[in-house]
Amino acid sequence: MAFANRISDLARTLAQYPTVVTVMDKKVDVRTKEQLATLSTETTKLEVLAAEGDAAIASGTCNDPAGLSTRLNFNAPQISSLLTAFAAQDTERLKSMSIISKQKFDGYAQNRLGAEKRFAEEVSTLLTQEAKAVAGLAKSESGKPDTTPDTKPESPSVPKPEDPVKPQPSKIPSVQDTISALPGYLRATIPEIVKKYDDTALSTQSKIYADAAIKLGANSNEAVRIYVVMAFTYGPEFLDPGTKISWVNDIINNPQLGTIDQRILILRNAVEMRRKLDLPILDAA
Repeated sequence: MAFANRISDLARTLAQYPTVVTVMDKKVDVRTKEQLATLSTETTKLEVLAAEGDAAIASGTCNDPAGLSTRLNFNAPQISSLLTAFAAQDTERLKSMSIISKQKFDGYAQNRLGAEKRFAEEVSTLLTQEAKAVAGLAKSESGKPDTTPDTKPESPSVPKPEDPVKPQPSKIPSVQDTISALPGYLRATIPEIVKKYDDTALSTQSKIYADAAIKLGANSNEAVRIYVVMAFTYGPEFLDPGTKISWVNDIINNPQLGTIDQRILILRNAVEMRRKLDLPILDAA
């Protein structure tokens, strides 16, 4: 499957849905020009990333399959995060509408908004599938026999072992390894935020936040790191399931968005998108 071409096809299909509706004889944007430009930019970025994966899959080789697979997985929920940010913008943009006008608008806009939701879901599925395919390249390459001849003569004094020694696979860091490495990671990632902590305090506080992430349901190293960074940046209550920040609540407590790991990734992407769009992050609305 040419994943980049498929994303391009989906984008063209979405573009056929109207972005302006008429409510009470007035034209109202379902999507503003700025939002459409942002959506187009993000879609193009994902097409470029998918094309990189297509090239690797087609050739059967990749210099860094694990890295490319991680980038594909990371960007899979990007469109969903963008739509979440758009929804916050729309709430502010349309708040002056009367109840009747808003109801009419919601009805008229339903086709476009539904199409956007399907687009986001299909793009996410495609990139997730491509990430798995790219990750498989590492396995196929590691399984290739070593065709380089051994030019060294075998020493007669050294007996040949009955069973060849198999190379040990590289160790995948456990979550506990990640927690132990958090202080150094935080000093490099958010130095201004954690500079007030000495090493002991930073180690203690980062473990508290990491334990909270695990208690919430985080399983992956990446999700734990993201949770801890956001907890230091915005406060632990930001990620609490009982948060009063509605847009955060809509992500963290929505099982339809996937596992807790996936929801934490979506939340991080939504934070970045709100920054780009100059939307408040800690406001309750």
